[in-house]
Amino acid sequence: MNTNRLEMFRTKASDEAQAARVIAERAAAEGRDLTAAEKTDFDARMTKARDYLEQAKSAKADQDILAQARTLAAEVGEPAESGAGYRRGGRSSGWAKDAAARVSRALVMNVDGQKSLVTGTIGVPVPIATEVVTMSAAPRSLLELLPVRPLTSDGFSTGNSFTFLRQTVRTNNAAPVADGALKPTSVFSVEEVEDKVRVIAHLSEPVPERWLADYAALEQFLGSEMEAGIQDALQNQIVNGDGTGENLTGILSTSGVVGQAFATDRLTSIRKALTQLQATGVTPTALVLNPTDLEALDLLRADGATGMFLLGDPAGDSAANIWSVPRVPSNAVAAGTALLADWTQAEIVIREDATLALDRSGENFTKNLVTMRVEGRFGFAVKRPGSFAVVDLAA
Repeated sequence: MNTNRLEMFRTKASDEAQAARVIAERAAAEGRDLTAAEKTDFDARMTKARDYLEQAKSAKADQDILAQARTLAAEVGEPAESGAGYRRGGRSSGWAKDAAARVSRALVMNVDGQKSLVTGTIGVPVPIATEVVTMSAAPRSLLELLPVRPLTSDGFSTGNSFTFLRQTVRTNNAAPVADGALKPTSVFSVEEVEDKVRVIAHLSEPVPERWLADYAALEQFLGSEMEAGIQDALQNQIVNGDGTGENLTGILSTSGVVGQAFATDRLTSIRKALTQLQATGVTPTALVLNPTDLEALDLLRADGATGMFLLGDPAGDSAANIWSVPRVPSNAVAAGTALLADWTQAEIVIREDATLALDRSGENFTKNLVTMRVEGRFGFAVKRPGSFAVVDLAA
């Protein structure tokens, strides 16, 4: 896993440096100096890039030590375990190799280039075990915004359960203090929350075995469609899960999230939510809203039906942000509602990533059919509810 960590930190350093470069080049192309907000963003990006480079150096050192340990183990007749995570019945799955994708978008349908000929499990590539996520320059999915915590036998825990700390009170009483005077006490209360991962799964309709032989892309197509379905279901649980039965506890069911009622119009409502978060020291990383509401914002005009578009030229990307906050569409968010948040204050917990299994047994065997199953085990943790604002976009 150290190799994965090394590549992860290198990728993050590159992403941050590239983001800083984009900020500087945009200002240079427009023949102006950086604004205060751009300068702050540029400095933060460069600081993160340098930090990730230092972590990459540390991971490289750990990797060298691990390689020496494996060599020694092999010499005494007990080869060290592979980090690939093989298990009976197939290969373990993994989160996205692409740092911009976050969640895997490409299931591996073949093992060593050959189609599976028996019932079994085929996983996606080896995961990058990461606690944090570097948001891509133009995030396209709610899942890209969230950090990921692996829940594996060599990671944080085993089994179905996990725990995390959630902030419940934040009262900052820091103040100047005279010599010998009593220092004020701030209240930053947290509680330990215990939860468990849940299975998200579905089956395909049985398909004739010969189709898989006659149409080489069919297996990959069906697997990709089913894996996309798992991601959609996970997004819906992250937003709307009510915590009952086998549902995750989503953002809307988490106590302590900030509420922003409709105020005058959509833009005013969003700005007031931004003010609420900023007033408590929260810097939102993205605004997630239904595609219908995203369209409504894009079509706002300054003066009736013929005026200029308020959020910029439709031919450009000037409308990608609102008050410097990236906008991300998600069907998991109901029309008329938006989620403005620092998304790094929650995390996806993964016990098993989306895994494809092929079944040719039983009645399928007698009828020469194949059924596909894709499933994974996921949890969700909101660590700081006050970093999430639910915005009402309708009167």
